Amino acid sequence: MDIRTLNALLHRLLALAAAALPFCSLAAPSATDPLLASQIVDRYADNIFYNAKATGMAIVAIDANQRVFASRGAVRPGSAVRPQKDSLIRIASLTKLMTSQLLVKLSEQGVVRLDDPLSKYAPAGRHVPSYAGQTIRLINLATHTSSLPREQPGGKPHRPVFVWPTASQRWQWLDSARIGAAPGTQAGYSNLAYDLLGDALARAAGVAYPELLKREITRPLGMKDTTFTPSPEQCRRLMVAEKGPSPCVSTLAAIGSGGVYSTPDDMARWMQQFLSSDVHARSAQADRLQTMVYQRAQLTKVNGMDVPGKASALGLGWVYMAPQDGRPGIIQKTGGGGGFITYMAMVPRYSVGVFVVVTRSPHSRFTPMSDGVNNLLTELIGNTSDSAQLAASIMSE
Repeated sequence: MDIRTLNALLHRLLALAAAALPFCSLAAPSATDPLLASQIVDRYADNIFYNAKATGMAIVAIDANQRVFASRGAVRPGSAVRPQKDSLIRIASLTKLMTSQLLVKLSEQGVVRLDDPLSKYAPAGRHVPSYAGQTIRLINLATHTSSLPREQPGGKPHRPVFVWPTASQRWQWLDSARIGAAPGTQAGYSNLAYDLLGDALARAAGVAYPELLKREITRPLGMKDTTFTPSPEQCRRLMVAEKGPSPCVSTLAAIGSGGVYSTPDDMARWMQQFLSSDVHARSAQADRLQTMVYQRAQLTKVNGMDVPGKASALGLGWVYMAPQDGRPGIIQKTGGGGGFITYMAMVPRYSVGVFVVVTRSPHSRFTPMSDGVNNLLTELIGNTSDSAQLAASIMSE
């Protein structure tokens, strides 16, 4: 039996037992009733917004059958309007989670294989580097183990985010590129790798990448505001940061790595597929999407993967942090760009997940936000009458 179902059953049994007792015995209950998730989320929203020193913030938390939205601050500097469920946001590197989902979907359809070499999907005449005979494969791109750099060298400074390099520019650069380690031996965070992965998936599917994303993910989930090319009406809803804002323009250059615009409501729809409730079953594909491919000990080096805490294992875009200091094991992904900072973290076993987006002020900090979310997850898990000891015993198994 699922732990959250068991906890709920225990709570009901305790309530029935209490109802059978004389009235006088109810004056001093032995356990505190669970709070509504909204009460907990509101408290943490205040804490996260204050400590992250954000301009604006929106947060969505799912706790089994409860879905909570909260916001703080303003949609833009000087505004009195708080962020809304349909405020347009940049999800930045959470884009990579959708790219890896497309990789899994296409592999299940037989269109690609995870271990296909990138060269199989290169434009005609283009070269893909290798190391000691080891070539870059699609799974290396998706797990940040390709040995490609974080960003393509060059480009103009102070340009808008997610508009360079274009597909033709990155494949032209790759022609003469060299890698310094065999793919699959070390991890180094790479936006370039994910954009090349997006290019490869579009080429394999034979359709433009935005249409592929719409066909496989956003349309089936009802994510009506998730796009690379926002309309003027959507741009009017874009949250604007005090520090580092970027214009509301097409971000098709960064199809795989960070170019997706979305809304808190759309991101809640996307996150729900990983979490169970009475209405939504965890997607049959979710286990594949969140499988950890590399344990940290298998890699000779890990760079750029420890932002919200030490990465214990790497999956297809997702990162796993092992239980520590009273927190459960957490699956998470970070993002940032154009004045936005994003974070999605969850514990699928307990059907608990959180998505948060903040716009930056000159004093914004990431760690208070991620720490706040991780603590929120931990409290939501224990938010059942008499469940703390049971949850602790299961987490220690």
